[in-house]
Parts: sequence; structure tokens; C-alpha cells
Amino acid sequence: MATATKLDVLEEIKLDHDNVRDLWSRFQAATSREEKASIANTLIREMAVHGDAEEISVYNDYQRLGLPGTAEHNKEEHAEIKKAVYNADSASTKQDDYDEVLGKAVKAFITHAQEEENEQFPTIKAKLTPEENDKLAREFLKARRMVPTRPHPAAPQTGGVAQKAAGAFGSLHDKVVETVGGREFVELKYKHPENF
Repeated sequence: MATATKLDVLEEIKLDHDNVRDLWSRFQAATSREEKASIANTLIREMAVHGDAEEISVYNDYQRLGLPGTAEHNKEEHAEIKKAVYNADSASTKQDDYDEVLGKAVKAFITHAQEEENEQFPTIKAKLTPEENDKLAREFLKARRMVPTRPHPAAPQTGGVAQKAAGAFGSLHDKVVETVGGREFVELKYKHPENF
């Protein structure tokens, strides 16, 4: 059965980037600690999901696209971002320097996102056929559904089977922790397609 609408992997990735930018603006404008905590939980979830989803879907195609160095560079940056996001996730939103701890993670994420958008996206777009682009977008969106919702910097970061297996377990674990811990989240401004 043919799919009517072709998806664009770069638009789906940028949507995540835009959500993080929007959430960070909302966090900075928030006036109550409770509101900041819900936004911080959402930022942490979105940065964790985005990074792992890229690694197990999009970055695996970089070799085929003739961009193996770019994939390795991005994975190295992701490792640093995950550590910063982990530090924010491990800290209490009530501590005096929490805004700074979270800000370090968000700024690293946004710097990486800008590099992808400005330097890598044009090259990738030129190398993908519309069919490949659509397939990769769907793989990215499927990956978003199966990866952990919290950062796990010590987990495999290969983008292969080990990361997928660890991600499936981590995702279940994270959902239990979030439910038991009563974590609250805010709505995202930008939405991925639900059916793809």
C-alpha cells in the first residue's frame, strides 16, 4: 500500500530541535518552580529521545551517504550532550544552580542542532532521494517511540543492535520511573505525525 504523504527526515529532526528551543524559552520565562520542573522534565525527555533516535536510525545511513566522519563527530557530541542532560536529570530542580546545570545541557544541544541544520542538512538533503528521505524519516519516528526517555550516557552508543536492545529496556524502565516518581511534563509546541 503506497503512502500518500512523503515525510522529510530533516524536517522531523528540526522539529525536535525547535521543540527544545521553544521549551528552553518557556523555561526561562517560567516564574514558578513547579512550572520550571515540568518544563525541565520535558526538555530532558526530548533531548534524550532525540539523541538516541538519531543514533539508531539516521546516523546509521551516514556511511552509505558518504558521511562516516560526520556520524562519528555527531556521536561524540551526543555523548557530551548526554552527560550534561544526565547531570540535569540527576539534579534537583530546587537547587540554586539548577538553571545553570540545565542550561549547560540545552546550550550544548542547541549548538549541535545549529551545526546539523547549517552544515550537515544541505549535504544530506542533496544525497537523499525522496524515497530514501521518506524511509529515513519513518525510521527516525519509529526510533523515537522505542528509545529511553531519560539520558543513559553509560549505555551503548553504537547505533547498532546493542543500543537498540539497551534502549528497549531503558525505555520501559524510564516509563516506570516517571510514573512512580510522578514526573509532570508540558505539551510540545510542535508535533510529529502520529500515523506514519
